[in-house]
Amino acid sequence: MILYFSGTGNTYAVAKAIADNTGEKLLDMGKAYRARDFEVKVEQGGLLGFAFPTHRWSTPPLVDEFVKRARFVTPDGKPYEPDYCFSVETYGHFPGTESGFFAKMLQKYQGITVDAAFAVHSVGNCLYLFDTPSDDVVARKLASADEAAERVAGLVAARHTGDTVSANPLGAALSLGTGHEGKKRSTKVYNVLADKCVGCGTCATVCPTGTVKLINGKPVWSGEHCTECLACLHFCPQSASQHGKVTEGRKRYLNPVLGK
Repeated sequence: MILYFSGTGNTYAVAKAIADNTGEKLLDMGKAYRARDFEVKVEQGGLLGFAFPTHRWSTPPLVDEFVKRARFVTPDGKPYEPDYCFSVETYGHFPGTESGFFAKMLQKYQGITVDAAFAVHSVGNCLYLFDTPSDDVVARKLASADEAAERVAGLVAARHTGDTVSANPLGAALSLGTGHEGKKRSTKVYNVLADKCVGCGTCATVCPTGTVKLINGKPVWSGEHCTECLACLHFCPQSASQHGKVTEGRKRYLNPVLGK
């Protein structure tokens, strides 16, 4: 079983590549979280994988919460003990020490040891920090990410062990400030361009935490559960959803795997 969380498809693409090569099933932590379904049925002796994007050089808050609440059992309801457990993260610029933080979280709340950790460099989607690259750059990065995902899939199939994530020094320093539990993401910065919004509700539909709701035909962000995946921005067909003013005019991005 491979559990994944993906805002714009990068992590899903990697998780799918590994699943296709190992014959494992996929479980979308975003959908499960929204449904408040934290029971995970896994065949005894099978591998257990976790795939997630790097958020602020740490794990996404939703992944933290899922790890805390999850109940891993065999199909007949018995406690599950993994034969092999791995994590794989996707990042847009450079990694920190999020793989180590995730391993500590999984051990603390589930008593499960991570045997291997991997990372795949893909297209960055943190729109309030960086604009989406040109189409040519995106294509090159996606091709490289696909190759890296295939390599990781081979290592997983071979039950490779060890943390292979090479933390960037700056990333590691940033992780010191972000690699902790209880990460809150403010919703105050989100807004919508009224002249562009058509009230389609896409932002509310794709939000994995129920943070976005349509009120009087317009999206409203509220609550304390935002995981800052930015799906509400990238999926918006009108580019109406915004994170402050800096994202206005910036190009939205979705991994092409979502159209397959």
